[in-house]
Amino acid sequence: MITRIDHVQVAAPAGGEGAARAFYGDLLGLPELSKPERLRARGGVWFAVGEQQLHVGVEESFAPARKAHPALAVPRAGDLSALAAKLEAAGRTVGWDGRRFYVEDPFGNRIELLAPHADLHVRALRDDERAWAAEVVSASWDETVVSGDREHRPAALSALVAEADGERAGLATYLIEDGACELVTLDALTVGAGIGGALVEALADTARAAGCARLHLVTTNDNLPALRLYQRHGFVLADVRLDGVEASRRRKPQIPATGHAGIPIRDELVLERAL
Repeated sequence: MITRIDHVQVAAPAGGEGAARAFYGDLLGLPELSKPERLRARGGVWFAVGEQQLHVGVEESFAPARKAHPALAVPRAGDLSALAAKLEAAGRTVGWDGRRFYVEDPFGNRIELLAPHADLHVRALRDDERAWAAEVVSASWDETVVSGDREHRPAALSALVAEADGERAGLATYLIEDGACELVTLDALTVGAGIGGALVEALADTARAAGCARLHLVTTNDNLPALRLYQRHGFVLADVRLDGVEASRRRKPQIPATGHAGIPIRDELVLERAL
């Protein structure tokens, strides 16, 4: 079963490694990766793009890709404008298309650069959106979320909605009790667009305004994307429930045995952020 894209490759003529490093490394800021020794004789150069990779491979009968292209994302809209200015200062032609732009690499290959939505805001869920929220929750979590001795029905909880460019793009459900706020579910319907982070920060503001001293959540050991997101937004590991998922699985048998990247789902991790 395919779980992710490992890398994409663009072609370059023989001897293009220096130009590739100048463009992808110096201008775009991608870290270079060391190629496996057995592949170095083929030429080319590899770069890291987050958890994935971009490979520039040598092609003897080279022809640039004018239409097919990789699309590379930056964290914020302001970063996109700064990158465009940097490319133009280096003599590269930048072609804008709405909130993204295209540029050719040194070999004529088309490269797309894009950023998260420029118009992104978070608001409370309206009563007339409950059916939509139930669909979002059901698609990701079924009807209940179980952790430890707690069982929640997220569709019935208070919730925040992220709107991007006028469309609903994310949902966070939460529960406030005893001076603390628990983030129960988080769903970003557009990956890599800053939706999850916006929801987390809006919930922190909501919890703080309600007099909460902390914001906490429970996730599982396999959920690497969630762990990355939450730690970037100030959460720390507060507790580890070794084999905690086994108890939850007895109450909710549909919890799978393996999760992200084929990692066995085993332990429950409690993350906490002081407000």
